Amino acid sequence: MTGLIICEKPNVAKKIAEALGKPKKKSHNSVPYYELERNGEDIIVASAVGHLYTLQEKEKTKFGDYPVYDIEWVPASTLDDKKYIQKYIDTLKKVSKEASKFYVATDFDIEGELIGYHALSHACGQKNAHRLRFSSLTKKEIIKSFENPNQIDFGLVDAGDSRHKIDWYFGINVSRALMQAVSSAKRWKTLSTGRVQGPALAFLVDKEIEIKNFIPTPYWVLEAVLDNNLKALHELEKFTDEKRAKEAYEKVKNEKEALVTEIKKTLKSIPPNVPFDLGALQREAHNVFRFSPKKTQEVAQKLYEKGYCSYPRTSSQKLPDDKAYMDEVLKNLSKNKEYSKYIELILSEGRKPVDGKKDDPAHPAIHAVDVPKENLPDDELKLYELIARRTIALYLDDAKREYSKISLEINGEPFKLNGSRTIEEGWHELYYFTKFDEIELPTLKKKDLLRINEIAFEEKETKPPKRYTMASIIKELEKRTLGTKATRADILEKLTKRGYVIDDGSLTVTELGIGVTETLRKFCPEIVEETLTRDLENKLELIQDKKIKKETVIKETKDKLTKILGEFKLKEKEVGNELVEKLDSTNRSMQVIGKCKCGGDMIIIRTKGKKRFVGCSNYPECEITFPIPQKGRIKVINEVCKTCENPIIGLDSIKICVNPDCKTRISEEDRKEMEKAALEEKSCPKCGGKLSIKKGPYGVFRGCENYPKCKYTEKLNGESNEKEVIGKCPKCGNDLLKRKGRFGDFIGCSNYPKCRYTEKIEKKKEGDLEDKIEVTKEKVKAKETLKSEKNLDKTLDNPKPKRTKTASKKKKEELKN
Repeated sequence: MTGLIICEKPNVAKKIAEALGKPKKKSHNSVPYYELERNGEDIIVASAVGHLYTLQEKEKTKFGDYPVYDIEWVPASTLDDKKYIQKYIDTLKKVSKEASKFYVATDFDIEGELIGYHALSHACGQKNAHRLRFSSLTKKEIIKSFENPNQIDFGLVDAGDSRHKIDWYFGINVSRALMQAVSSAKRWKTLSTGRVQGPALAFLVDKEIEIKNFIPTPYWVLEAVLDNNLKALHELEKFTDEKRAKEAYEKVKNEKEALVTEIKKTLKSIPPNVPFDLGALQREAHNVFRFSPKKTQEVAQKLYEKGYCSYPRTSSQKLPDDKAYMDEVLKNLSKNKEYSKYIELILSEGRKPVDGKKDDPAHPAIHAVDVPKENLPDDELKLYELIARRTIALYLDDAKREYSKISLEINGEPFKLNGSRTIEEGWHELYYFTKFDEIELPTLKKKDLLRINEIAFEEKETKPPKRYTMASIIKELEKRTLGTKATRADILEKLTKRGYVIDDGSLTVTELGIGVTETLRKFCPEIVEETLTRDLENKLELIQDKKIKKETVIKETKDKLTKILGEFKLKEKEVGNELVEKLDSTNRSMQVIGKCKCGGDMIIIRTKGKKRFVGCSNYPECEITFPIPQKGRIKVINEVCKTCENPIIGLDSIKICVNPDCKTRISEEDRKEMEKAALEEKSCPKCGGKLSIKKGPYGVFRGCENYPKCKYTEKLNGESNEKEVIGKCPKCGNDLLKRKGRFGDFIGCSNYPKCRYTEKIEKKKEGDLEDKIEVTKEKVKAKETLKSEKNLDKTLDNPKPKRTKTASKKKKEELKN
């Protein structure tokens, strides 16, 4: 008897084969599969590559025809970019002929069940099989699932089949309707929406409109600046009554001392963060590493397939209940020396982990299961560290934090100083990604007098609500039950790809995104309302639980969509004109950064080679061009340089004039230094290469010719751009560096965030920092024993691009259209 195990991915097949025995690797048409023997049974382990089958129309219809419902599952190899899939289908067909017993070992969720069933039924010709279910690719769990299999869950299969069909009906038909409308206005643009995409974009649009319509209101802030740059805020914090604010200011403006009236200290225990579900992991990875939700999901899947983490597409916040399993996991993780001391304590005391509230019947929370046995790519290593440290921290002590409030009185007006500090690190020592504010206050007692250096009185305005970020949007989608844990990242990706949303640190909706939503709201509002998609999600769950038939839900969907699209078609041309207007507005706003001196528009132009530069829309009559950095996020901010009257653009977190010769980019001092520097040759102190003069968005500098292998840079006067090393950290032995923070200069460890050691730079007198630095150097000189970390500032060097007449003419024609 021969058994065939069908897996979802080739590397998972390899893992399963190695766990069950000593496999022999074989291949068919370059597709690997494995043969082994276990307990007298011959076993073949083969794999799919995700979905082997896709939905297509049975008969191709014309572009303008909609709605279309006559679809079927066909091999995904029929798609141009999926030709390779046919080899996997052929391999499964071949090995299935040798098998008399079948196992499905794809991921345990809706998509996995559907992938496995399609491979089993279409490629292998079978209607049922044993089902292996596991949440991590550890040897113990694979063997356990193989020895205790159950059956395919046809409720999951039907729910998956229905979801794909319903999403196809919405996505294809409504997208066709939008593009046909644009076509009726004699234009072409790829537009799309979908069952979840439409409502998701709609609430982003609502936020954008709320921001645009926001009317700021004034308020006043009163602060007393004390010694050591301590800032005491008036107890009211924000004055909304101007008269009351001015009265308070008049009372305190000439006062020189503040009286301490009360000191309150509160000790709080901060428990460890609960285990990761997929949404929480996506949010944390975005906050810490700026990973997109899509990237986090992909990297987490790789870690799972390599056997280092558990299955990522879960909504659970609870670790497995099996203590023996978790003890084995912890022992595996203790192979990492950084983790071992914590794990020894956990195991010796039999500690239990912290759990969250959410549960998932399919999978536990995301947790690390083993240490990497090879050097992981940087992104995988970052995410692994995040997951592994979170897993272990769940067992550790609460962090202890002290929160202080010092009440002050200045001529009868109440002020306050707020401080916070960590007393005991607890879990935070290991999981240092969570940020704590450390605001040290001086040791004071009641009736102490503090010297006032300045009274600051400022009028401010309320700010509009914040836009969603890639982290907060995931949480909002979860809250509104839009999409699934597996699909939310793809929805966001589509919104940015279609030009509906720009991710520039926060999610800004374009005029096109607003236009598509407003048009749909006007002509077929059901498409963008959350009610319809939430109702369908509920019905899909009922299909999954076998409480309703999939045929009933699919028929209801067809009937509803036919009615909606019928009404849309009656106003197709009107819809098209509105969409074209929004499309043109979006294109202009994304390209035009300001006015050229000839009267034309200065626009961002991208060449075929994906290079970018700024040029005039009146080319070839006007040949003005400016180079711009090829890396970094550019934002149109509609500002003009006061020095040279050329446009200013946003580059990541800074603003720069597009004119590289502008005095704001190159100072007079830099010009003189450039002339001197041109006369002398210098070698790189790190690698011996030649140092050349370079101009970047952040100024002029010398950089090594061997960039990017060597990233050494220095100022034209010879001063290195490397951060100043003060000495060695008394806590961990790494370099102490002079740093800048929101409260001014300070001394901090180069091993941040792993080591959070800092020292204040106490000024002897105003502006004198060097004395404290020299003292610090002497204090730590005896401890200088470990290697220095290299800290280099990255600077871009962007030569002026060449511009061809032909390419520019094409661009000009596009703009006119």
